[in-house]
Amino acid sequence: MSVAYGSIAAPQGSTLDFLPLPVTLKDGTTGFIDRLREPDFEFARGLLNAAIEEGQTYPQLEQLDDKGFRAYFLSSEAFALKKSSEPAAEPLGIFYIKPNFPGRCNHTCNGGFLVAESSRNKGCGRVMGEAFLKLAKALGYRAAMFNLVFETNVPSVKLWRGLGFKEIGRIPGAGNLKGLGYVDAIMFHYDLTQIA
Repeated sequence: MSVAYGSIAAPQGSTLDFLPLPVTLKDGTTGFIDRLREPDFEFARGLLNAAIEEGQTYPQLEQLDDKGFRAYFLSSEAFALKKSSEPAAEPLGIFYIKPNFPGRCNHTCNGGFLVAESSRNKGCGRVMGEAFLKLAKALGYRAAMFNLVFETNVPSVKLWRGLGFKEIGRIPGAGNLKGLGYVDAIMFHYDLTQIA
């Protein structure tokens, strides 16, 4: 998969030795955020491919094979939310953190998030979003920027606004989404230097 800047090196940051990170879901149960590990790659690829097939949240037209998934989702740092800290537990959701720009601008990261259908409306997106901010800061990023949050993805738009992301722009007709046609994308930004 070709991207505008090719392969991008991330800034130097923490080793994330505080993982697994305990989080509390909406129902009060504890979950854990940890690195996405090899046994979960196929499950994670299935989540991403389901979203691609749905055609309303990710821009890709074609589902990704293993090589394409690794190049896209695993190119930097990837994480999973699980109900248990045991490696065999199935992920409730997954996300990545990677540089949005190269070189002198690699201190701004990007993220992509997916919640398993059976785990929706349980606060998984929110706890992953909160963890994203903490992890991105620890990894050495100074800012986060989401380039393509389609305005029709109401849960995502609501989540980023609720976490304090600022709307910094809008791309008219950015996505030709399945069943919706051309839809605007909102660009969100978060200043990670605000986090203590």
